[in-house]
Amino acid sequence: MASEDIISLTQFKSDASGWLERLQTQAPVVLTQNGRGRAVVQSYEGYQHTQFQLALLTRLNRALADHKAGRTKPQEQVFADARARLKKPLPQRG
Repeated sequence: MASEDIISLTQFKSDASGWLERLQTQAPVVLTQNGRGRAVVQSYEGYQHTQFQLALLTRLNRALADHKAGRTKPQEQVFADARARLKKPLPQRG
């Protein structure tokens, strides 16, 4: 992280609108208070992107754990099972 990505809360408050505008095109900024990191500020789009990446990583980790534990099926089996279910008639509502 570059030193320009770390600013004091006072600096941020003195030009909050300007910082919010700059955050649309730059990396997140660490806000410090009394010389210690206290918060990270980033654009909303950057936040959404980060959340999407975390969700993908979570799913990947689950998939890897399933694979390691033997909780997987070959692709051919998955499609064969799906075809068999699709051929069954739907239950009648009544």
